[in-house]
Amino acid sequence: MPAKTFDGLIAVLTSAVAAVGVVFGLFNSFLAELVPPFDDSQQTVGFVSIGTVVFLLALTLLIRTRLTVASARYIGLVSMACFLTAVVVFFPFRNITRTYVYRYPPASVSNEKQVRHIRGDLHAQGVERVKNVTVAQAVYRLGGPDLVNSMGILWGEKSRLAIIAKMEKLYVALTMLLTSAIFISGIALWRRQRPSR
Repeated sequence: MPAKTFDGLIAVLTSAVAAVGVVFGLFNSFLAELVPPFDDSQQTVGFVSIGTVVFLLALTLLIRTRLTVASARYIGLVSMACFLTAVVVFFPFRNITRTYVYRYPPASVSNEKQVRHIRGDLHAQGVERVKNVTVAQAVYRLGGPDLVNSMGILWGEKSRLAIIAKMEKLYVALTMLLTSAIFISGIALWRRQRPSR
């Protein structure tokens, strides 16, 4: 008998996880490219996934079963606001990614053998060493990412960790805003189309 007590809860949680899985599955290639390439990035992805499930469940409580036209419009505006905020977050995130992420080993055309790495701000000696070559080429000449990071040959570790922290925050904000916009609209449409009882 106690097992049946949680059947409804399990069904709701399973549905929420499935909905999040569908959204992440549909946009997998886009979202996978957004994940910053740092150690423990899977923890960040896991946090975003759990946060998205919690947000989806909260939305189902907040958005009433039957929506009036006015409340549906208001919810649509909230969804658009989430999306527009995601756009505002996306461009700084993209600029940081273009500036601080390099592919190693260097190649004239990116390929599947290359691994993405995050660098820090170049210090004075780093600027001299990177002169006239790409960051990836300089890292290659100096012994590879592990050596360059551990020895601080081109940038300091503190600078690199600050960039990683900033990228992680922007990634979480961007992903949560995008999924929120999708779920707010989706739940509102679902509630609006449900027949009245």
